[in-house]
Amino acid sequence: MEYWTFKLDPIKYTDDIYHVGSKTAPAWIIKSTDGLIMLDTGLPKTLYQILDNINKLGFDYRDIKHIIHSHGHIDHLGGTRALVELTGAKTYIGLGDEDTARGVDQLQYANEFGIKYEEVFEPDVIVKDGDQIQIGEKTFTFVSCPGHTRGVMSIFFNCTDNGKEYRAGMFGGGGLPSLKRVYLDKYGLPHSLREQFIDSIDKVYNEKVEVHLGNHLGDNKHAEKLEAQAKGCEGNPFIDTTTWKWFLDKRKAEALELFEKDK
Repeated sequence: MEYWTFKLDPIKYTDDIYHVGSKTAPAWIIKSTDGLIMLDTGLPKTLYQILDNINKLGFDYRDIKHIIHSHGHIDHLGGTRALVELTGAKTYIGLGDEDTARGVDQLQYANEFGIKYEEVFEPDVIVKDGDQIQIGEKTFTFVSCPGHTRGVMSIFFNCTDNGKEYRAGMFGGGGLPSLKRVYLDKYGLPHSLREQFIDSIDKVYNEKVEVHLGNHLGDNKHAEKLEAQAKGCEGNPFIDTTTWKWFLDKRKAEALELFEKDK
């Protein structure tokens, strides 16, 4: 894979949220009074792009104090071990994906990317459904949403823009390839993860989300919002209450269609 072709410039979503990841593997920096918080760390071979983007924003990567993971796939935790060694940051991952981070199982989706997962780490905090964790002035609420992996966490927290407070949210794992029969059978995973995936969508469907962080950038119409911003739209296009339910509706329909065809 030509990782250098995945590069994106950093994008400011709000006064305290910035996208610093690549086209393939999103990653986010969140400013807080307790240092920088990172949400997902991308692929191992795109970490240099993330560090470059953090530098472009005028931040110091050594100020990263906390690393939160949406789930245990390599495109979301691949840069974590190196960042922990560089920064000493505290790491968080959902219950069910801790052994994936440790390298105990082979569920990092690394084989499917054609790479090897060698960046194992020991999570500091195993997050459970309903946990609320205070980091500086921000409260992170974690909702267990298994399906894409066993330990997917959807994440909600307060953010600010132009002096106003909003609620940011991410559906922690919306991809369907890991729910195909061939993948589930290959790794001995229960087919009930499919039912759990649908239940997870329903579980968070009515959450209030005003700043939608895509677990992958198509999830929240990132490109369309960026284009609107470039054309000088009124207001901040990343503050948008419509894409949360739009994405969940779309992904639920796609999942049900897949499960019907892929019995």
